[in-house]
Amino acid sequence: MHKKQFEAIEALSSNDRYHHFISKVADWEQLWTVRNDDGFLLPVAPEGFEYFPIWPHPEYAQKITDLNFPSHTAKEISIHDFLENWVPKLLDDKVKVAVFPNKEWTFWCIDADDLLGELMEEMQQYE
Repeated sequence: MHKKQFEAIEALSSNDRYHHFISKVADWEQLWTVRNDDGFLLPVAPEGFEYFPIWPHPEYAQKITDLNFPSHTAKEISIHDFLENWVPKLLDDKVKVAVFPNKEWTFWCIDADDLLGELMEEMQQYE
C-alpha cells in the first residue's frame, strides 16, 4: 500500500473509516485483527466493556497496533469465518467490535449483530 493512501484513509473520521471498512471487506472477503502469544487483542473500554478491533487490510492492523499494543501481529479472518463463527461468539461473550481503529485509537464501535447486517447487505451488492 502506498504511504499516501495509508495516511489518507487512516486520517478519515471514524464513520468514514467504518464505511470504507464495510465496502473493502465485502469486496475482498477478508478482514484483519491482531493477536500475540496470549491470544487475540480484546481491550476493555473505559465504560467497562470488551471490544474486538478489526481492520480491512493487514498493513493498517499492524502499523496501528504497533503504536498502541506492541507485540501483536496481524491475523487474517475470512469474511465467512467471521460471520459464521466469530459473530456468534462475540455476541455470546457480549464483546463489541471496534471497526478500524486509527493511530489515536479512535474507532467506530458497534454490536456484532449490527455489523453482521451491514456486511451481509453490502456483500449482496457484490453477488
